[in-house]
Amino acid sequence: DDQRNITLPSPVNGVEKDPSLSLYADAEGDVKGRVVAVLLNERTSAKDLVHLLQALQAQGVHSKLLYSRMGEVIADDGSPLPIAGTFAGSPSLTVDAVVVPGGDLSALSQSGDARYYLLEAYKHLKPILLAGDARQLTSVLQVPAQGEEGVIVTDALDTPAADTLLALMTAHRVWSRSPKIAAIPA
Repeated sequence: DDQRNITLPSPVNGVEKDPSLSLYADAEGDVKGRVVAVLLNERTSAKDLVHLLQALQAQGVHSKLLYSRMGEVIADDGSPLPIAGTFAGSPSLTVDAVVVPGGDLSALSQSGDARYYLLEAYKHLKPILLAGDARQLTSVLQVPAQGEEGVIVTDALDTPAADTLLALMTAHRVWSRSPKIAAIPA
C-alpha cells in the first residue's frame, strides 16, 4: 500500500502530462482498440464464439484466439478456428480481458499454461468471463460460491454476458480485487 502513495516525479525536459497516454483520459469509457483473449478448448461452442466476436467487433474491440499450440482447433460444429497465439507465448499482460467459452474443457482444465494464464489475468485485475462448462474454472481462481465482481459466470455467451464484459472493460481493471493479489501465485 505504501507504494501507491508515492508522489509523481517532476516533468523531465519540459515534457508534461499527455492525456493520450493515460488509461483514464477518456471519460466516456470507450473500449475501442482494446484486446480480449479467448482461451479456446476442444469443441469450443461455435455459436457462443461467433456471438462474442460479433459483440466485441461492434464495439471496436479486438479478439485474440489462444490455444495450447499453434495451428487450428475444431469447434463443436466442425469449423476450424485459427489460433493467433499460445497460452505461454501471449501473456495476459498483453490483453484487457479474458474469455473462456464452453466446450470440452478436459485438456484446458489440465493445462498448466492455461491455468497460469487465468491466474495471471486474475492477479492483474482483468475482467474474466467463463461460459458453459468453463464455469468450473472458478475453482482455479478460488472465486467464492456467491461470485465476485469482475468474474462473469454464465451458461452461454449471450448479449447480457458480452455487455457485462464490455462494461467491466471500461474501468480497465477490477479494482475491488486488489486486496487479494498478494496471495495469488502468478
